[in-house]
Amino acid sequence: TSNRGPARLSISLPKNYTPSGKFPLLVFLHGGSGGNGGPKAAIVSAMTEDQDFVCASMPFFKKIDPKDPGGNVVMRDEDARHMWPFFRTMLAKLFDVVPNIDRSQMIIGGSSNGAHATQGLIDESDGEITRQFSAFFFIEGGGRLRHYELLKGKPFLMVSSQTASKPRAQEIIDQAKAAGASTTFIFEDAGGHTVPMKAAPAIHAWLIGQATKTASPK
Repeated sequence: TSNRGPARLSISLPKNYTPSGKFPLLVFLHGGSGGNGGPKAAIVSAMTEDQDFVCASMPFFKKIDPKDPGGNVVMRDEDARHMWPFFRTMLAKLFDVVPNIDRSQMIIGGSSNGAHATQGLIDESDGEITRQFSAFFFIEGGGRLRHYELLKGKPFLMVSSQTASKPRAQEIIDQAKAAGASTTFIFEDAGGHTVPMKAAPAIHAWLIGQATKTASPK
């Protein structure tokens, strides 16, 4: 974008946050340009019911300028390789600001271009992100994933919001399952490429049941 200023990470604490508790982390990567670590998305509030999870949002860092000839906003593998060191720095800052995050329960994913960014980080961080994070999700994106084997033993959620994307989403979840991931597929027809808000209760159930194993902070 043409906006200038420092790259920014945003952190939202749950309503039941206490300094003495241990809380899982949910990192949600937005679609489009990713924003600049903007406020918590409505879907994140709905997914978590503003309880139990420390939520974070981070911007994208692109190697290829979207304004260059042939460039666009879509996150590619070379962008993810460029992004990972900055992303890792932001994670370190997050852990410094909120030291009581349960690092054994960290979930990351995103919608549309945020799913593409998550896919790129899985493929291009030399396995580091799959060692750090315990569960992953894609909403309407992530179709270029190559290293499905890195999801072995991990909860993985795929969400589709339209009949046009459902077959490809099913292929992604089938490949993840074949690679040994613990998979969940949610289809909520919202009539197009969007974040399906009606799927929020099912996503919440996945977060609590598959990803954290418990609805209460430790």
